Amino acid sequence: MLGAYEYVISYRAGKDHGNADALSCLPVAQHSEEEPEEEQVLMLDSIAGPLTTAAQIKHWTSKDPVLSRVCEYVLKGWPDHSETQEFVPYKQRKQELRVQDGCVLWGAHIVIPEQGRSDLLEQLHQSHPGMSKMKGLARSYLWWPNLDADIETRVRNCSICQEQRKAPVKAPLRTWEWPRQPWRRIHMDYAGPILDRPWQVVSTDLFTWNNEDYPVTADYYRRYFELDKLHSTTSAAVVSKLKASFARHGIPEAVISYSGPQYSSGEFKTFAKTWEFTHTTTSPYHPQSNGLAEKSVHTAKMLLEKAKEADKIDPYLSLMEYHNSPVNGFKSPAQLLMSRHLRSTLPSTNQQLLPKVVSCKDVRAKRLHKQQHQKSYYDRSARPLSQLKEGQAVRVQEKGYWEPAVIIRAANTERDYIICVLLMDKSTDETAATF
Repeated sequence: MLGAYEYVISYRAGKDHGNADALSCLPVAQHSEEEPEEEQVLMLDSIAGPLTTAAQIKHWTSKDPVLSRVCEYVLKGWPDHSETQEFVPYKQRKQELRVQDGCVLWGAHIVIPEQGRSDLLEQLHQSHPGMSKMKGLARSYLWWPNLDADIETRVRNCSICQEQRKAPVKAPLRTWEWPRQPWRRIHMDYAGPILDRPWQVVSTDLFTWNNEDYPVTADYYRRYFELDKLHSTTSAAVVSKLKASFARHGIPEAVISYSGPQYSSGEFKTFAKTWEFTHTTTSPYHPQSNGLAEKSVHTAKMLLEKAKEADKIDPYLSLMEYHNSPVNGFKSPAQLLMSRHLRSTLPSTNQQLLPKVVSCKDVRAKRLHKQQHQKSYYDRSARPLSQLKEGQAVRVQEKGYWEPAVIIRAANTERDYIICVLLMDKSTDETAATF
């Protein structure tokens, strides 16, 4: 722009600049003879490389000494003579290999040349999903020989994953001396309903991470959960987030939550009545009774914590990769919800992204089998509870103490009761009743 003008440039010493304007500074009266020390700023910044494209994979395949020959064998036929060990994994799958646009595919999986494997390993690992979910995610899109071993090595060498890993497997049990007097211990849990379709029953909970509050809403059918951020912890704010979630997926038949003030308020009861769903609260001080929400909270915290410790990782990308990863032998939560893979930053083919309906009947049968197995294993050390009657005196745990209480009536849910807690003021020996 300034090249269109003509200038006459004349030199003037800095000490002669007596007029200061908005773009210059007022010169000092005395000139310092000391030369300022030279300052050096050393900065090393790594810029994330571009996403892997089909053209890159095609180029790598043509330059790869193994895959280029495999590509030729797939098109022209495999030789009868034995090859070196590096060709064995491909020859074992020769009936399922094909070439498309210069790339080798094993079924619907893209075979990655050696040059691009390290970058894709980093891309798979960017959200630190853990070894099992990283394997499941990779197997949905990619393949190369020793893929599982490479993933295991990458996770074991990641300091963030090792710091956030779960406790190791428990040591063999050492039994105590058999007691002289009988005693018993009762365990209670809520296994969850067996459902016929997605978003029929959802569970919700609140948690705080990094001084910020988040609500989690999880679907019992597909283990899909949504994560939001709250600007306040009022009941109105929670109801607003649930309305947005229900607008996306539909109104569930039942909502399960803990009995916190946000969920036990009159505003939430009005919300449940207006939107026509049943609201059930779980047992106080017993997080296992809302196990799916607790598990979702744990997963959400791990995703947020790993995204924070890793540089420049978007936590919503981590959440999307979790939704794309198979869970506990089932299809991914996204497949159970939308019958398709979500398009992510990982390379994928059109065939992989096409919708494919997941049978609700098969999912229900498999889920029922797993729950029956879990129940039979859990019931080995459990015993049925006796029914409580109205007016019966009981003890309930309140803030770490077992307080006296009286049964008022049975609640609408199994093994739940409406009670009156008798709180004793030790300073005045007065008793107050709370319901």
